[in-house]
Amino acid sequence: MEMPNYEATSFSSIVKEIPVIDLGEDRTVVARQLVKALEEYGFFQDANRHVGRMCILVQFCVSLSAHLCTQSWRSAEAKLNGIYVKQDELELKYDIMMKQVTNHGVPEDLMDEAMEVEVISAYSTEVRMLSMIIFDLVSKGLGLEAGYFGKEHKQKMIVHHFLVCPDPSSTLGMDGHCDPNLITIYQQKVYGLQILKNEEWIGVEPLPHAFVFNFGLPIMVMTNGKLENVAHRVVPNTTQTCTGIGIYFSPANIVEPAKSFVGPDNPPLFKPFKWDTEFFPHYANKKLVYHAALEAFKIYA
Repeated sequence: MEMPNYEATSFSSIVKEIPVIDLGEDRTVVARQLVKALEEYGFFQDANRHVGRMCILVQFCVSLSAHLCTQSWRSAEAKLNGIYVKQDELELKYDIMMKQVTNHGVPEDLMDEAMEVEVISAYSTEVRMLSMIIFDLVSKGLGLEAGYFGKEHKQKMIVHHFLVCPDPSSTLGMDGHCDPNLITIYQQKVYGLQILKNEEWIGVEPLPHAFVFNFGLPIMVMTNGKLENVAHRVVPNTTQTCTGIGIYFSPANIVEPAKSFVGPDNPPLFKPFKWDTEFFPHYANKKLVYHAALEAFKIYA
């Protein structure tokens, strides 16, 4: 069973080798590039031209994050209509489902920001459309039928806000872990994200007009072990606050090996499961042991 590497290797080099893929290129070529990137790194970045417009939308989330994190009224957990502020983690959780964003309950001193809450909704909509493009291309690259990943994914936005840390070797912004959801679309303006490759942590270069993508643990089941989920973490920055915005898509349907990855010579490695009621409780208990949440669903010969 894999245990996390807690060595604070904050000084790991920032690499430029994480694939940067233009989704506007030929679909067949892009599909192959995406699968290759997932096989080699588990991550890739999108350099498509439309991302610049979404990065403008995301700035509101960044400014609101910083604003809330410095408010004198913040408590151990203050709730503002689906916005959760936890002082101990300085983490904002935007439980925003589509068509459920309102201004109700926001304090008067935040009304200027609240009036822009539709920007968050617009951003969520744009990123959901982007996720469908990724699902479609990855399905094509893996030889799966069109629409294999489905459309009714549960969606959550989380904004992580990390303060400047003079001694990054003494702590981590976020411990090493594997994501439980199907796909994560992440946007970082300041360096902090690292991924684990060949037992070493390598830094992901922050690109101002790009998003970072990675598939979570369910992809290991769906591809019957062909693709693996890569552990990642966030290290603190010595000179700048680091705000990272992620949108997480969780599967609404049964998670099981795709038929095209199963055969006489490739028996299924995992039992089918429901993501929310069967899988996630295991993940919540074993988050920091990278692939341990899947142990309960493995099929042993």
